[in-house]
Amino acid sequence: MGGFFKSKPFKIILAAAAVMFGMMLYSASSDGIANIPRNLLQMVTTPFQKAGAFLSSTVGGWFDPLVNARENAEENERLKEQIADLNRQMIDYESLKDQNEQLKEAAQIKELNEDFELMPAQVVSRDSADRAGSFIIDRGSLHGIEKNDPVITSAGLVGIVTDVGPVSARVKTILSPEIDVSAIELNTEQLGVVSGDYTLSQSGKTKLSILSEEVQMEKGGMIITAGSSGLYPKGIAIGEIESIETEPHGITRYAVIRPYVDIESVSTVQVITSFLGQGSRLDDYADAE
Repeated sequence: MGGFFKSKPFKIILAAAAVMFGMMLYSASSDGIANIPRNLLQMVTTPFQKAGAFLSSTVGGWFDPLVNARENAEENERLKEQIADLNRQMIDYESLKDQNEQLKEAAQIKELNEDFELMPAQVVSRDSADRAGSFIIDRGSLHGIEKNDPVITSAGLVGIVTDVGPVSARVKTILSPEIDVSAIELNTEQLGVVSGDYTLSQSGKTKLSILSEEVQMEKGGMIITAGSSGLYPKGIAIGEIESIETEPHGITRYAVIRPYVDIESVSTVQVITSFLGQGSRLDDYADAE
């Protein structure tokens, strides 16, 4: 037993007790004896409080990036929804704007042509393989569209409907060699046929063929539909003469025509679903009268 009091552990315990006793005396002298228990409690708990604060700070530091990432993700989703809403509003606005423009154009055309029944349409796709610029519109048989209905804008003739589906239709333009339009030059009243040419179509032009040698047409002359075939109403503007050329065989002449409608960029059109004389030739009119 006497060996324990001489051992190293006993000396350590004794030293610790002396330190604590000294601190108690210091506390008693500073704060009074009544504060000794409180000071002892603080001595015991303070290290644990510091450790807890450190752990809390460290763990909080670990979780902050996760919390921030979640908040950022939620904010990004809110921003995406706002952008989507704005895009939908813009689409609705543009759609209403296009519809308004179509209605205005239809009203302008109807004012000059009371016998026309019109169906506004949008160009929804173009045939990249067709050098003459044929395209698809978003109106078909369910909207009253039929094959051979003329297609125009307020500026002039665009082409004719060649194929019809329930909700869409194909339009071949006046740049196509497959389309023939009886036409007349206003100043000279020279009759001819507007028919496309693949070479001219690359620059957005067409030509008026079968010209008389006796009649001298000039650059800038206006070409309109003659209305003699029953496919197109009379008096629809087609384009103006850019030059007079001679066919390769050297016998007949033709006029290079620049259409009033920019075929390659047209985006909205009017389909004439009915007009006075549709389907009747000009000589049938004369017989009826």
